[in-house]
Amino acid sequence: MAKEWIENLAQDIKQTNHEAATDFGIAQHQAAAVAQQGLPFFLAFTSALEQNITQLRGQLQGHPASSDTIFKTPTPAEIKVTRSRFPWFDATILYRNDTISLDYAKGLGIAGDPTPNYTPDRKTLNFTFQSAPDNTLTLIESFRDNPRQFREPEDLARYITELLFLPTPSAVMTQ
Repeated sequence: MAKEWIENLAQDIKQTNHEAATDFGIAQHQAAAVAQQGLPFFLAFTSALEQNITQLRGQLQGHPASSDTIFKTPTPAEIKVTRSRFPWFDATILYRNDTISLDYAKGLGIAGDPTPNYTPDRKTLNFTFQSAPDNTLTLIESFRDNPRQFREPEDLARYITELLFLPTPSAVMTQ
């Protein structure tokens, strides 16, 4: 009787929890893929963003809109980019576990514009890594109805470069 009861109990547990256990296993597998590939994606993005900014410096050299753009990586998971004018911006990009966040302020003129009552708005964009069943990563813009998706670090670098340098990045880059 006890053996049969244990067998029945085990069968009930298997049936009741099969779907949840399977979903948990898939989520764990996807989390491992993000943990393994997230930082390399961010490092490749860092390199691509730095390359974009270096190339822009060269193209703007000698033009009145030329301005020093400072690119720093205080840690492997942090990027700071600043520009003093035309346009000015101050941006920090952070990688944390399964997200990349961009916190920035920008303006068309010069930093510290003396216009009365002018306070630049800081904006924050968040991007979340998702892993497909084949372990490929996609970075998805969080908290949007139609989020942008980035499969390649260079695509995210292009989007952020345009976001910082152009008045409207979507004019050039769409999903």
